[in-house]
Amino acid sequence: MKPTTGRIVRYRGKQGLLAMRAAIVTADVDTLDPRGVEAGEVPALDSDQHVHLWVFTPGEKGGFAEFNVAPGDEPGQWSWPPRV
Repeated sequence: MKPTTGRIVRYRGKQGLLAMRAAIVTADVDTLDPRGVEAGEVPALDSDQHVHLWVFTPGEKGGFAEFNVAPGDEPGQWSWPPRV
């Protein structure tokens, strides 16, 4: 299934405890503004499975952005939440 903007996914952190966190897709290949990419304001996406994310964290900041994130279960990758 192709990720789409607004979908909730899981993101495994790249640092520290490599914690699994909730994230929302903020851009996919169909919603990424090419003018922003051309202007150097937004990173490009490497494939239709790569996304930009807002990763939610507990604490005062509330989260952080990650760009051009690939799917998978390794640190720094996104995955679909398990269906219950």
